[in-house]
Formats: sequence, C-alpha cells, structure tokens
Amino acid sequence: MIYLLILMFLIGCMMLIDARGKLFFFSHWIRAAVCLLLGTVFFVVWDVLAIRQGIFLHLDSPLMTGVMIGPQFPVEELFFLIFLSYSSIIAVLGVPRLWDRFRGTSSWTENQNVP
Repeated sequence: MIYLLILMFLIGCMMLIDARGKLFFFSHWIRAAVCLLLGTVFFVVWDVLAIRQGIFLHLDSPLMTGVMIGPQFPVEELFFLIFLSYSSIIAVLGVPRLWDRFRGTSSWTENQNVP
C-alpha cells in the first residue's frame, strides 16, 4: 500500500509542476490526456509482452496492495507507468524552459510571433 501512496504522491507532484509552468494538462488538457493515455498504453503493452515472455515477474511485497490487474501485473505497475509517462513529458516540455531561464533568454513559446 505504501508504494501505491508514494506513486500517487509523485503524480500529484508532477501535477503541481505542470500547473506551475502550464506545461501539459494546464496548457492543452485534451491533447495532454490523449498523449498520456497513448504513452501509458504503450508501456502497458510492453509490460504484458514482457510478462508473457517471462521477463517481468511480480514478487510479493509488504509495501504493495496485492491487487492484480492481470497475471503478474499489480495495480501499482499501472500507476508507475502513468507516472513514468507524465514525468517524461514534463521533463521534455520543462527542461527547455528551465534552460532558457538559466541562460536569461525568453522561451520559444514566447517568441512564436517573431518573424
């Protein structure tokens, strides 16, 4: 249960970063939802294929809920894949803004109307 709570907390932290910078959901929420869904589905399929080949195995842990979505696929894995996709997108969208701020230049999105 602790692992699931940690993952939910981390997803919440990503949402705060997203809201602060208006990077993803707080910029274009429909496109963001579709993108996050597609990324998560990609990794779920990846995991299912790896489970079928015996590459990924679930081991019991007192830190996990024990709730399984499928064979060898705990509910925590789904939350981890959501976090993985969301944090990757926030990093890709946020790092250029941080770099621009560090260098003291304006971000690309602010210069879109400049010829």
